Amino acid sequence: MENKLREYVEVDRTPGRKLPNKIYTDTLPDVYVSKNRVELQELHYSNEGKGRRSTYNCRSTTTLDFNNSHLFSPLRSKLHKHDFFELMLIASDDFEMQIESQLCEFTKWDVCILNRSVRHAEHFKPEAKVFYLVMSPEYLLNWPQEEGMSLQRSLLFTKFFDKGLRDTSCQNKEFIAFRYTDQAIITPIYGIIRDIRREFENKNPGYQFFIRGLLYRLFCTLVDPTHYITEYINLGSDDGFSLAFSAKQILDKNKRKMTNLQMAEKLNYNSEYINRVFKKHYGYSISEYNRLICIREAASMLCHSNQNIHGICKLLGFSNRTHFYNLFKNEYGYTPSDYRKKCAKR
Repeated sequence: MENKLREYVEVDRTPGRKLPNKIYTDTLPDVYVSKNRVELQELHYSNEGKGRRSTYNCRSTTTLDFNNSHLFSPLRSKLHKHDFFELMLIASDDFEMQIESQLCEFTKWDVCILNRSVRHAEHFKPEAKVFYLVMSPEYLLNWPQEEGMSLQRSLLFTKFFDKGLRDTSCQNKEFIAFRYTDQAIITPIYGIIRDIRREFENKNPGYQFFIRGLLYRLFCTLVDPTHYITEYINLGSDDGFSLAFSAKQILDKNKRKMTNLQMAEKLNYNSEYINRVFKKHYGYSISEYNRLICIREAASMLCHSNQNIHGICKLLGFSNRTHFYNLFKNEYGYTPSDYRKKCAKR
């Protein structure tokens, strides 16, 4: 199926069923559990800017085919958090993710488990491949306690999941990073993930119990020091983050020039304080990030509209066209007119 830019098409691949495809625009939908207590997702992003996310659960298998909506830019998810626990297996050479205010780097076969309170944003580079295991609170609360299956045998997971399940105010900002010790061979967890996928695909009688057992085997592998080095990270609480996050949401939505004073009026905070906490969490000042958002919006308009360059400058709030041209060329390496020509050749 050929996708248009800025369009993501979700396709039901279940044999014998014909359901209307779901089409999303602007934003790649996040990992999502729709009444599924446990779910496996596989995401692959190619160096041509195309990707596919396949979802396996107790219902039908679906895929989401997508193109990067912004030419020459990496694919990034928005900063977000979930009402479920998320385990990620990195299956590509390197991977970056913002976790709260930290930029974390992972290498091939590393694993990260996030609790429900942690905001994060994935940065997908070309040829990125990631497996997601999603577990709802209900699934973990009903975990079997009989001998040989109890997670209480591992104090690490007992501490992590119990704290996450008790945290009704969602203030417990913790995650666990598992660093793989032998890059020369494939982690045993990759085989476990494939077995889980096979169980979801075949759905033979009793497959749910097999999946539960495979997850337990996965947890045991993670705490085995011959395979993984464990980093248990507590980010604590940061009151300034909510303010910085609110400012970022305003800039992302507005997509035109905005002064620090205008931001201060919207948030009812001192402009210098907003700028300080924003730079602490995102590495940019308000004005630097605002310019970046505006230039990216200009690039999108050059590719997807017939608006002339002067009109784009005016719409985004740039009064000095030369200044706009210089900012654009510094970001993309092309003048606006050359960038539009390059888009037209795609």
